[in-house]
Amino acid sequence: MIRLVKIVPLALVTVAVVFIAFGISSILGSGNTVRGKVLSVESASITTISTLIIEDRSGKQWTFLGFGTFSGVTPSHLEEHRAKQEKVTVEYKEINSGELSIVGVYD
Repeated sequence: MIRLVKIVPLALVTVAVVFIAFGISSILGSGNTVRGKVLSVESASITTISTLIIEDRSGKQWTFLGFGTFSGVTPSHLEEHRAKQEKVTVEYKEINSGELSIVGVYD
């Protein structure tokens, strides 16, 4: 019984540390990111982003291509950000042609 009392909290702490580490790595990501205001959103469908243009704080405009859907982010959600002048963070990768492909979009 005494061993179980020591093992269970140790196991819970270990699991918590693993989840925290995973969460931090997900937030920081390993890809390229840029944060800015949404200037334009073109949709391929009600749930799919075709093109997203944002402007970072230095005034540089970034154009991204969307392939597929992104968790919790729809074209209409990004239009709301555009209307309210709220910033988003875009994680992206450069594809063969030099264009920027969206990996994820975060509030």
